[in-house]
Parts: sequence; structure tokens; C-alpha cells
Amino acid sequence: MHSLIQLSIAVLLLPLLSFVILIFFNRRLPRRGDFIGVGILGATFGLSAYIFWTVIVQHYDPAFRVAWDFTWIDFGNVPGVGPLVIKMGIVIDNLTAIMLAMVTLISFLVHLYSTGYMKGDKHYGRFFAYLGIFTFSMLGIVLADNLFAIYIFWELVGLSSYLLIGFFFEKESAADAQKKAFLANRVGDIGMWLGILILYSQFHTFSYHEIFGHLAAGEFGMSHAWLTAAGILLFMGCVGKSAQFPLHVWLPDAMEGPTPVSALIHAATMVAAGVYFVARIFVLLTPEALYVISFVGAFTAFMAATIAITQHDIKRVLAYSTVSQLGYMVLGLGVGAYSAAIFHLVTHAFFKACLFLGSGAIIHAMHHEQDMRWMGGLRKNMPWTFVTFSVATLALAGLPLSSGFMSKDAILAGAIGFAQAEGGGIYYLVPFLGFISALMTAFYMGRQIWLVFFGESRTHLKPAAPDDHHAAHAHDDGHEGEHHAVHEVAWNMRLPLVILAALSIFVVYSPDPLDGGKGWFMHMIQTPATVVGETVHAEPALHMEAGESLAAGEGHEVVPGHGAAQMHAETHTEGHTFADPRQAEIGHLSHAAHNQAIMISSIMVALGIVLALVFYVFRLIDPDKTAKAIRPLYLLSFNKWYWDEIYNATVIKGSLGIARLLSWFDANIVDGVVNGVATLTRKFAFANGSFDRYAVDGMVNFTAFFVNTSGAFMKKLQTGKVQTYVVMVILALFGYFVYYFTQLVY
Repeated sequence: MHSLIQLSIAVLLLPLLSFVILIFFNRRLPRRGDFIGVGILGATFGLSAYIFWTVIVQHYDPAFRVAWDFTWIDFGNVPGVGPLVIKMGIVIDNLTAIMLAMVTLISFLVHLYSTGYMKGDKHYGRFFAYLGIFTFSMLGIVLADNLFAIYIFWELVGLSSYLLIGFFFEKESAADAQKKAFLANRVGDIGMWLGILILYSQFHTFSYHEIFGHLAAGEFGMSHAWLTAAGILLFMGCVGKSAQFPLHVWLPDAMEGPTPVSALIHAATMVAAGVYFVARIFVLLTPEALYVISFVGAFTAFMAATIAITQHDIKRVLAYSTVSQLGYMVLGLGVGAYSAAIFHLVTHAFFKACLFLGSGAIIHAMHHEQDMRWMGGLRKNMPWTFVTFSVATLALAGLPLSSGFMSKDAILAGAIGFAQAEGGGIYYLVPFLGFISALMTAFYMGRQIWLVFFGESRTHLKPAAPDDHHAAHAHDDGHEGEHHAVHEVAWNMRLPLVILAALSIFVVYSPDPLDGGKGWFMHMIQTPATVVGETVHAEPALHMEAGESLAAGEGHEVVPGHGAAQMHAETHTEGHTFADPRQAEIGHLSHAAHNQAIMISSIMVALGIVLALVFYVFRLIDPDKTAKAIRPLYLLSFNKWYWDEIYNATVIKGSLGIARLLSWFDANIVDGVVNGVATLTRKFAFANGSFDRYAVDGMVNFTAFFVNTSGAFMKKLQTGKVQTYVVMVILALFGYFVYYFTQLVY
């Protein structure tokens, strides 16, 4: 077995080991075993960093790939289906290596941060156990080489998020939020499973590498429409996990979980899973499916940005920011800017984790206050948090010299190229919404920075309320609020902020912030062409030499590249590259539009910052008066486009109405028929019983009575005395003679 495969198995299982130890034994361990969770995740990141170094730095080959699988379940020859074998396996390529490093690093930093933030919580050990199973689930998605395995870990991610979002389960809002997240994701997962079944019905394999090969060879019996449907159904999984419209409503409510959980969900695990999955299946997406994906992503980015500009809760602003940025990633994949979308997934993970952990530090220092209206002036008391939060904000807003500037502008360039390749018209709506969203992102993040860190403290301006006390907010980390001055957080909460802020600077990805895709990331994650364009060509590109057999005679591992790496496999196999003119045209136009995208995006960002200054720094325009002047639009934004109310009035009430209708139908129709049959049967049985009792039993009883009575009478005659018999004979003869002479007379 290849050493990278062995290391990846260790990377996968170590967080699971952390979960098992802590869920069963945390109460018996010092500090509830937090050092075990932090230590194991540190080791996991170390192994992931080694895999990253080996794959990305040493090989530096865009086509690098290592795969290994084994037979998990063999059902034999199933009637009507044929041979049914389910395999499990691991694949390591450049995307896997990058995702492993990103997920494990952020998870490790969240673990470390939580030792300070969650200190004193009564379920402290259980919290670290849940973090372990969450990380394990996400790593399973990253490493899985087939759709079935991904779906298993997909559902584990859903379970893990359910446990962590509702960690403070005693609180009704947390319990509601976890159920909302779970149910919203199940809607998307149903579509995803149907898409998987469509593909399996055609190819009898869950391996996406094998599916791609079949598609390249034209081995798809269903119509093009069916393949489009399969792609859109698979995308539904992303709509749920990555909170895209219309299933985006769960993510802002997920803030009911502890703030470190928000950082993990919004950066490296759950929401990243959906975008990663679409990237994995990108090859099989038809142009029609990509149209749907691009418009859903563009609308989501715009809609969420319009909501973020009016929110007061510091975490809620960041939550809608996440929804908007995920829309950018989905938009990027839809327009064919594959590399840029994955690039933004990684850069966003770092600066969004920094922002959420920074907000946690602020909430922790502010005695669990989350409303930005009652903050202000924190840069003086929390300089480290201020600097790191500002760096991450610049990256989110997409300012030059930040990682977000590089990745977001690459997506917007792809959107322009996509619109041009499609002939303009309605397709220009995609880049338009993207640029408008960039403006609003800069505005609401500028607003947040000012309200939180600048000006004077506004804590004393907060209206008093009977139930507004520090203890009411203590649910966020489980310990009571303390009345002390605002101060910088401890080193174990500060260090993760510094590391994540450093990873939000452009030099990590390229020495030139305007390189237009010449950095190492864009080189290593190249756009694969789809296999379902107007013209598709499959050409042998990779060749694996026969090599040593693996354990139990199963599995294979492949290291395709430029001939530098040795390749092992049990069987002789060929890989393929795919040429798609449509993707090539979009790529060419996107590259040409790079400078145009930078210019327009920079103008939008600058305009957003200027508007934030005008409204909140110089107060040239009063935001409260503006809100009153455009009250309908303000309320639309503040009330989140009324999506919750719309769903409550349609989906929820509709479901309850259908449930009540079905209940009435069951009680009155189904039960009515059953009860009517029961009543009829009961009455028939009563009549039948009466007939049996009075007719059948009456005749039988009368016969018995007659026999008994006549027997008793005959018993009187059968006395056994000769004298009686003589008298009876004489009487009989007498009677006979009387009868005889009577006949003679008449």
C-alpha cells in the first residue's frame, strides 16, 4: 500500500479516536481530556501537512493521483440487477491534499481556541468529542473515492452539525436551530441520493472516476436530459450543505451553537462539503446543469449580501456573509471558473474562521454581548483581535494584497467570460450580481469594523430590560458573565487568530497579487473539462504499469503524472483527459477579462468602503433616517427577505395542513370504513348469535326436553310389576272393545 494512503487512513481515523476517547472517558481525565483532542488534531494536521508537502511541493504535478480501494460488500449475482459489489476507497490528488491541510489546520486551531472559550462549560469534554466526530466526517468526504462513501460521510456531517448546533440543548432556540438545520439538509440530501441512484442505474458503480470514464466513452444509455437531471439532483446536496437558495435558511440560525462551532461550520467542514462535492462531480455536469448552478450561486450571493447590511448581531452578519461567499463559489463552478472557485473555498476558510473566532473573542470579552450597536472602541482594549479581524475583513471585502482579492476576482473574471461565451443577454446577470455583491460585502464589513472597534464604547446606551442580564447570554459558552473591564483574550484564543490572519495575505498563494492565476494554487488545481459538451474527445493520457499486488488481492493505487512517479496496480488501466471546446472558450475569455474584473471589482469595493464611511464614520448620511426613508426595503433586508415567514406560511403550514387533512381522512374515511365494517360485523355476529341461540339451540334443546319428558313419562309406565302390566293389558283390551263396538254401532 502506498505510504500516502497509509498516512491518509491515519489522518481519517485519528479524529475518530479522539471522539471515542472523549465521549466515553472525558469525565475521568484531567481537564476533561481537552489536551487529548488538541493533541490528536495537532498530530492529524502534522500528517496532513506532510501529505500536502509531498503532493504539492515535491511532485508539483497537476495530474498527480493516488487511489486505493477494497471490496466492502459483495452481494453476489442479484436477480434483475446482476453482480452487486460496493467498494470503498481513498483517492489523493492535489485537491485532496489541499483540503486535508485546510480542514485539519482549522479544526486544530478551533480545538486550541476552544480550550479558552469553552472553559468552565459543564459539557466541556463532550464538546471536544463532538468536534472530533465532526472533523472525522468531513475528512471522510474529502478522502472518499466514490459517491456512496461520500454519502455516508455526508450524513455523518449532518449528524455532527446537529449535535454541535444544538449543543446547548436546554435552550429552546438551540434545539429549534439544530432541527431546522437537520431537516433543511435532508431535503437536499434526498435529491443528492436520487442523483446517485440515476448514475448507479446506468454504470453499476459508485466510483466517480469510473463514471467519468464511462461518460467519456459515450456509455450512457439514458438521454442527455437524464444526465442533466442527475447533475442538478446531485447539486441539491450542495444546496443543502452549502446553504444555497432556497435551502439557505438554516445557516444563520446555526449560530445558536458555540462560536468555535460556527467557525468550524462556516469555514472548513459542513458548508465546504457542498462546494467540494460539486467540484468532484464537475466533469459530469452538463451545460444546462451548470446554467442552473451559476444562477443559483449568483442569486444567493446577492440576496445574502442584501440581508447582511442591516443585521445587528455580529455573528449574524458573518453568517450571511458566509452564505454570500458560498454563492460566489457556486457561481464560480457554474461558470466554469473551477480553479477560482476552489481557490476561494480555501482562502475563505481561513479568513472566515479568523472572523468567527475573532467575533468569539469579542463576545467573550464583552460578557456575551453580540449586538454591535452596544460595542465600539474595542481596538484600544483588544489590539490583537482588532488587527487580525481587520486583516480578515480586508480579505473578505476583496481588497488588494489580500487572498480574497485574488480568489474573488478570478471568479468574477470567469463570470464575465461565461457571459461573453454565452452571447451576453441574461447571462450578464451573473457577473452583475457578483459585482453588486462585492460592493455590499465591502459596505457591511466596513460597517461592522466601525461599529465594533471604532468610536467610543456604547455599552451604557443599551436599553435595560427585565430579562437582559449577563446570565441570559451565558449560554454561548456555558459560564456566567463576569463584570470586569474589556481586555484582550488569552494566548490560546489569540494564536489561532494570528495564524489565520497570516493565511489571509496574498503572499501565501503568490508573490504577485495581480498574477491572474499564475500562483501555485491555480497551477495545481486546474479546471477539468466536462465530458458532456457539444464535442467530446477521449484520449489515452495515463498508463499504469503492472506492479506488486496488495493485501487480500484487492485495491489498486495509481500515481499518474509526467512520468516522474512510479505507478502500481494489479490490472492494466488507462486514464483519460477530456477536451471540451466550450470550457476552453470560457477559459480564454475569462483570462482576457481578468484586468477588467479587477478594475470593476476594485471600484465596487472602494464604493462600498466609501459608503460605510459616509454612513458610519463621517455621518454625512444618517443611517437611521435612511432606514425610515426606505422602510419597505429596510424591512425586507432586516427580516431576511421574509424567507422564514414565507416558508412558515407555505411549507410549514402547508405540511401541517396536509397532515391535518390526512389525519381527518384517516379518522373519518379510513377509520370510518374500518369502524363501519366492524359495526356491521358486530351486528351480523349478534344476529347470527341470536339465530344460533334461539333457533338452532332452541330446536336442539326442545328435542332434548321432549326426549327427557317422554322418557320420564315412559319411566312411570315401566315399573317392572306384573300386576301393573296386567292392569294395563286389561285397560288396553277394554279400550279396544269400546272402540270396536263403537264402530259397529255407527
